[in-house]
Formats: sequence, structure tokens, C-alpha cells
Amino acid sequence: MNIDEAATLMTNALKGFHGRFKRMYGQLCVRVDARTFLSTGGNKILAEITEDSYELCDISSGALGEIFTKRSDINAILFGCTTDTVAVSEKADVIPVTLEDLARLTGSGLKVIPDTSPANILAALKDSSVCLIRGTGVIAAGTNCRKAVAGAQIVEKACEAEVHGELLGGTVPIEKALADEFRKDFLSDYINRNEEPNKEYITYDEEEFAVRSSLIDHGKELVRRDLSYGSWGNLSVRLNDSEMLITPSSMDYFDIKIEDIVKVNIHTLEYGNQRIPSTEVRMHAAAYRNLPDCKAIIQTRSNAISVFAACRAGFALGGGELQELIGDVKVTDYALPGTDELSEAVVSTFSDTHACIIPHHGAVFYGPSLDVVLAVAEAVEMKARNLLSFDSGL
Repeated sequence: MNIDEAATLMTNALKGFHGRFKRMYGQLCVRVDARTFLSTGGNKILAEITEDSYELCDISSGALGEIFTKRSDINAILFGCTTDTVAVSEKADVIPVTLEDLARLTGSGLKVIPDTSPANILAALKDSSVCLIRGTGVIAAGTNCRKAVAGAQIVEKACEAEVHGELLGGTVPIEKALADEFRKDFLSDYINRNEEPNKEYITYDEEEFAVRSSLIDHGKELVRRDLSYGSWGNLSVRLNDSEMLITPSSMDYFDIKIEDIVKVNIHTLEYGNQRIPSTEVRMHAAAYRNLPDCKAIIQTRSNAISVFAACRAGFALGGGELQELIGDVKVTDYALPGTDELSEAVVSTFSDTHACIIPHHGAVFYGPSLDVVLAVAEAVEMKARNLLSFDSGL
């Protein structure tokens, strides 16, 4: 990779920090080659960094260079700081994990290290891709910039759950053995899904091509509106009485192409020689089978909604047009991701609402179109922010 390519990757990854709500300060670094890495330098508002501030650094000197040198699998490192990550970093040496996406990155406990020495960072990242630094914030590492950015955002979200969850009686940790199993599954299976560079493109009729394009566009919009990060969350559309189109598993929304969208039989779950569909394919299919008015589904992992998910709580919308449209936001019974039990819990909860929260996971919304469902998901997230007294500053 040359400097221009590295700069482009960094710039695109930093677009993930929109500065729309709580701002994150920090620094992003990416390996260029065996001798150098590119850095945004200093401690800046990540959403406002431009290529003018990028610095080329010698990998053989400094703390960051030592990390890159000793971990050839790490190509990107992000330091991030918000008030919530700092507050949680001062609570304990290990923070119990309450959200499934964080458990997949770190197992049952989010480690807190005492300082930014390379030895402490390397030790914490030995069996995790993220950790907290006491009184400082979060560090996230990845094989590429977007994974590092998504890791930092997931930790930030989990810390917000710890802080704002106090208004709901506190978060509920995921059982240790289960959280560690999530991490094991992530390393052995999830990150290896859909790794082949491409799938054969076939001709689609005009209607199906438009639906596939719409799923891709709405997936990107999900990230732009801070309703999900990286490859997390999922979207689908009912194509006809027996088929749906759904996003693939473990693929970044900005990397998905027309041929990557998966066509699945909603009765048999068969999909043939295509990408592996989202883990929640069973849930989507069950909703289409049981809810005649369900034409599109979006599952989000947004920040305020995640507070309720971490606390296993739903909330009332308090009347108005939104409540008339979807009903209150209820919480489902807990069940493991991707299982028939979770599908049954979601469909059951959908009996009198178009929105529900899955404990430790996120929220699911359904409606007549992707446009409507995305608008509802964003409106519900804003309502959750208001209920939890989220602010727009630090």
C-alpha cells in the first residue's frame, strides 16, 4: 500500500465519525508498509480531521511503531476519547460486557489498562481487539481502518449504556460463559464468512435489481445515520410470497455489491450458491411468514437503543403520530442470536407493535418499505435519546 492509498482509507474510515451527537477526540493510524505508518497526529475531533493533518511516521520508533512492529496482523489503531469512555474506564479493571457485539470483540470482560505503554496495550489486545485506558478512553485495533473505527464506536456505545443505563436501573451483564462463546464464534466463524473476493454476477430483472440497489443504499444510510456500525445490523425486503432479499453476513455495508445481496426462500431458508445471509435470516423469514403487512425489516444497533437493550428494557412512546404508527417499543424475551427461539420471540412481540428491542442486541423494525422503516428507526432512536437525556456535546 502506498501513502495515497493509506490516506484514502483513513479519510473514508473517519467519515464514520459524524460528530452528530457526542464528539470523540482521538487519533487514527494505519500501516503503510514495513517501514512507515500514517497518523492523523495529536488529539483531535475525529469527525473534523482532514488529510492536511496526516503525518508519515517511522515504524521503528515510538510506542505506536512498536505495536505495529510486534503485531503484523494489526494494520490500523485508533485512540478515542469521550466523557463516557473516560467515566467507565475509571470504574474497574474489567468492565462486564452487556452488549453482544462488544462480547464478540472482547469476550465477557472489557479490560481497562492503567496507561498507554506498548506493553500494556499489547497485553490487552492479545485476546481482544479493544480495551479501555484508565482516565483516557478507548483503543481499538483492526486489520483495516474501518474495523478499528467500528470497534471504537462499539466500545463507546457500551460505555454510554453503562452511564445512561443507571436511569433504567442499571445494565445486565451477559452471562460470562455465553459472552466468551460469542467471542469464540466470532473468531472461528463470523469474521471468516463471505471472505471470498466476489460472487458471480448474474442478470436480474429490473424490479429485483432495484430492490437489491435499495438494500445497499439503505445499508449505507443506516451507518450514516449512526444506527449501526461496520457490518453490524441487517436489512431485508420481501420480494414475493416465497422469497426475500437480505444483506449478507459479516460484510461492511460500503463493500456490498448487487450480487452480494442474498435471495432466500422464506419457507425453507434455502439460498443455494450465494453469499451467506445475515445471522438473523430465520427471524426475517419468520416475520414475513407470519406478518402479512411486513414488507421490509431493519435491525439496528444504535447507541440509545443499545442502552435499553443492555438493561433489558423497552419504553413507551408517549402518544403522538409515531406511537399511532408503530405502537410502543417493547422488549422481547431473551434468546440466542440466529435461533428459532429468537424468531418466535420477535414475531410474538410484533403482535401489537412494529418495533421491538432484543436484549443485549439491538432493535428490530418492520413496515411497508425500507424508506418508512428507516425513518421510524431513526425517530425511535431520537426518542430513546431524549428519554435518556443524551446531549449533543461531549
